[in-house]
Amino acid sequence: MKNVALIDSGPIIALFNSKDKFHKQTLKFLKSYHGELVSSWPVITEVIYLLSFSVEAQSDFLEWIERGSIKIFDLNIEDLKYIKNRMRKYSDLPMDLADASLMCISEKMGIERIVSIDSDFSTYKNLKGKFLQNLFKV
Repeated sequence: MKNVALIDSGPIIALFNSKDKFHKQTLKFLKSYHGELVSSWPVITEVIYLLSFSVEAQSDFLEWIERGSIKIFDLNIEDLKYIKNRMRKYSDLPMDLADASLMCISEKMGIERIVSIDSDFSTYKNLKGKFLQNLFKV
């Protein structure tokens, strides 16, 4: 598969919040990354909520999406079974909807790489028992 990676909410929030401790590292990473980034509507919703301190940051984020910086994968009703099962399996963490949606996209599209600040993705395994490779070194 071409150079494609999933992107979680953490790096996106850091990108649009200059006070975030990962802001500079995220900016540097994204400037050097040459490939497609894929995410989900649950991640987009989480980012908008966590950027609620600034309507400007939210607007800048939405404009970033409009410019094609990330592709948003549409989940369907059949994906809910996978998402529910993953959330149950990792309920001790717990796995949230955004993370479960990314794991679902990984399975459906065969994407094995992710850009994330969270260590959770070093715990989650896909149905083949593999971890996603995190490209973002924290």
